[in-house]
Amino acid sequence: MPRHRRILIAFIAVGIGLLAVAGGLIAVRPAAADELSDVQEKLSLTRERIDAARAEAKTLDGQLESLDARLTSIDDKLAALGSEIAVLQEKLDITEEKLAVVRKQLRLKKLELAQAERELVLQQAAFEQRVVLTYKTREIDYLDIVLESSSFDDLVTRLRLVRELVGSDNDLVAELEATRARVEREKSEIADKEQEVSDLAHELQTQNDRLLALQAAEQEQRAEAAAARADKGQALAAVEQNLEELEKQERDLLAESQALTGVISGGSSSGGGSGVLIWPCSGTVVSDFGWRTHPILGIELFHTGIDIAAPYGTPIKAAASGKVTMAAWYGGYGNCTIIDHGDGLSTLYAHQSSFKVASGQSVSQGQLIGYVGSTGLSTGPHLHFETRVNGEPVDPMRYLP
Repeated sequence: MPRHRRILIAFIAVGIGLLAVAGGLIAVRPAAADELSDVQEKLSLTRERIDAARAEAKTLDGQLESLDARLTSIDDKLAALGSEIAVLQEKLDITEEKLAVVRKQLRLKKLELAQAERELVLQQAAFEQRVVLTYKTREIDYLDIVLESSSFDDLVTRLRLVRELVGSDNDLVAELEATRARVEREKSEIADKEQEVSDLAHELQTQNDRLLALQAAEQEQRAEAAAARADKGQALAAVEQNLEELEKQERDLLAESQALTGVISGGSSSGGGSGVLIWPCSGTVVSDFGWRTHPILGIELFHTGIDIAAPYGTPIKAAASGKVTMAAWYGGYGNCTIIDHGDGLSTLYAHQSSFKVASGQSVSQGQLIGYVGSTGLSTGPHLHFETRVNGEPVDPMRYLP
């Protein structure tokens, strides 16, 4: 076979092969697009669930804080009641000692009263005897006393005896009245002591009952609050576990979305970029797209762009022509510009020191849009650069030369 015919046949074979591959790609890409749509729908639903779980966790956190504050307040009240009860207990101990003394005094007073009553009985009996004797003596006529006296001395003696008997009667009556008055006074003192002891015991018992009731009520409220906190704690643990699972689903779906986006765009994160975009600024890439430990938060997070280290004030240029949809402060992104390039592609420029464009403005590729800074959640001057397809972050290196 002539040489030129062999070459022609080889070119035809290669052409047929390329057509077959192209046909395969044409067949694969629509299927990947459909699958990407499904993944993005699942991702959107997962993120809604994550937002709901985070909101529920925040609510539970607030409720737990409120319950913790309530428990602290109740514990403070219980501590105050405990101190008050301790003070009252000390008073009760002192009062018990006083009560013991008072009861001893009461016993002594009762003994004295019994003795006084016995003396009164004896004095009454002696008085009755005196009355009988006096009555009998007074029945004797003084003339009989004179006539019956054997001598003058005898007469004087008889008359003195009569006077002594009468005086003794008067003294006995006075003593009897004094004894009766003393007995009545001691009875009154005993009654006062009994009333004093009774009132003191009643007052202390009332105070003790009141404090114990307050303590029991606070302890019951604390038990209820502690039970509620335990329930909320369990609920929060369940929500956090669910949130962890949802965040894992989000990471898996995001990775799947990135892979499908790569299939559709025909690029590969390990190969060279398409060159659709230009580099937004000069510098060195210090953090790639993908999972990493956040330099400030210290936790594993998905890095949705690349970080280009550059000095403060380094010019930032539009990576492609488009329309500015944002040029404002954007939370952790700090001063941030977003440009829509059409066909679902957009770029984001974060941590700028200042802006040179405004929202709604059209820009051309390479136009100055701002300057490198370190605003927002940043550890130093650099440009955080993102590329998004239909709102989903994709590796910028696929589009850079």
